[in-house]
Amino acid sequence: MGYDLYGLSPQQNDNEPLQLTKLKSTFQDKSGWMEFERMSQKQKDDYFKLSDEVNNENPGQHFRNNVWWWRPLWNYVCEECQDFLSVKDMSGGGSNDGHKISKTKALKISRRLSKLIAEGLVDKEDRKMSLMIAKAQASNQDIKKQMNDIHKEVNKNNTANDIIPAKYPEPHYTNWKTLQSQHDWDGDYPFNPDNVKAFAKFCEQSGGFEIC
Repeated sequence: MGYDLYGLSPQQNDNEPLQLTKLKSTFQDKSGWMEFERMSQKQKDDYFKLSDEVNNENPGQHFRNNVWWWRPLWNYVCEECQDFLSVKDMSGGGSNDGHKISKTKALKISRRLSKLIAEGLVDKEDRKMSLMIAKAQASNQDIKKQMNDIHKEVNKNNTANDIIPAKYPEPHYTNWKTLQSQHDWDGDYPFNPDNVKAFAKFCEQSGGFEIC
């Protein structure tokens, strides 16, 4: 799962290559989605390569993060831009329902993030997040070890080693579930200054954007 953001009126810095235009005209359906199942592997490779080149030259067209990268980025944006983002804007960034951020707000986000980058505050946030993530990951490793120990104990007389957690006898099942609930999700969501910089550039040139 990921988040795709599309510029509503993106700045055009470079024209689309003719080869990419031909691929789109041949394999796009009426809704604008690529029908990859009809494409050869070479055609798919060419499409993604050319699309990446276009996106690099025209950063306002498209920005994508998987869910793990997007959540801390958008949380940071909401924290730093809450003086002009509405509650609807902030919640809209947490779904793929097509919420739109206006051009005015997109430019404000870009300027705010660029200022934070220039002042070293994004790097400071990165250091803070890195410590939190490292702590969470260390805790999760310990939890994983304890869960594995329970699995070994349950399966010690089972040569197939295939008794799954849902079938663990008590108290092993309850102990395993308790450990599972203690997983610290902060260890799974990275924060990166380069991602912030890329998003600031996208916002600057997007002309407003839609979150899908």
